[in-house]
Amino acid sequence: MNFSLKDENPPHPIDTVENLARDFHWVFDRVNQDEINIHIVGEWCKYNLTVHWNAQIDGLHLGIAFDFKSPADRVAEMQKLILLINEQLWLGHFEFWENSNILMFRYGTLLADGQGFNNLQCHTIINHSIETCEQYYAAYQFTLWAGKPAEQALMACLLDITGSA
Repeated sequence: MNFSLKDENPPHPIDTVENLARDFHWVFDRVNQDEINIHIVGEWCKYNLTVHWNAQIDGLHLGIAFDFKSPADRVAEMQKLILLINEQLWLGHFEFWENSNILMFRYGTLLADGQGFNNLQCHTIINHSIETCEQYYAAYQFTLWAGKPAEQALMACLLDITGSA
């Protein structure tokens, strides 16, 4: 029995990402065939989204850089916060690039054997990634700028407020 999910002529995954960026009127720069940079304005800040395609492994990598820098005296507490947040996540992870002073959210997926990458998948991955950044943005702010311990900052972001005042 032959079983294949392979799309005979799937569009290039970065073309799919570019089309989504165009549909949402996001500012973007197609760096090359396998890379695109997109600027997305969230509720809390501007996000710099980079998507790379690696044809050797049929892998798509998404990275979101936050639009702020970390004070040196709060880096250790922020790294503790990153560990606590990553324990909560099913998809993607946060990391801090100390040499560049950049906080990142990273997400990777495989598109095995040319299965294709459609608009819905693209939108879902980008939406999930931005929503994750938005959910935890305040925790980073509490830790970095308000001097709150990582545990306290995380708990403040995990509370679901319901009702109205």
